[in-house]
Amino acid sequence: MKETQTREAVDETSTRDIALIVEKTMEDFHEAMRLRDELSIRIGRRTSQIIRVGAITVSLLSLAIVYLTASLNKDMSRMLLRMDVMSTSVQKMESHVAEMSQNMQSLPTMTTSVTAMQHEMQGMNQQIHWLNGNIGSMGHDMNRMSAPMRMFPFN
Repeated sequence: MKETQTREAVDETSTRDIALIVEKTMEDFHEAMRLRDELSIRIGRRTSQIIRVGAITVSLLSLAIVYLTASLNKDMSRMLLRMDVMSTSVQKMESHVAEMSQNMQSLPTMTTSVTAMQHEMQGMNQQIHWLNGNIGSMGHDMNRMSAPMRMFPFN
């Protein structure tokens, strides 16, 4: 009987040890699950924070892109207006150049006329030179003709 009691005591001790081991293992398992849950919650919070920051950043970038696109559209409209004005100016310049071309066509005739006028002016200058000489001679002759008048006292 003693042996049976000992065996029962050993079995009871063994069962108690096993129960303690199982209980300890379950506590460790429970602690590990609690730590895993806490870690999951921390990871979830960090992930949510990263997603929020990313979403805010994407929103701000989207607003900046919308603003830049609107600004570009406005500047393109201004450029288009300026291009229209430039087109009109270029057309006016084109017509002016065409008029100048027509005016320049008469330039050779004008050059010939001016050259002829220049020759005629030289001839006129020479005639005026001769005329001056003749008038000078006439003045001298007048002085000689009036010489007898100087003899009278009423001079």
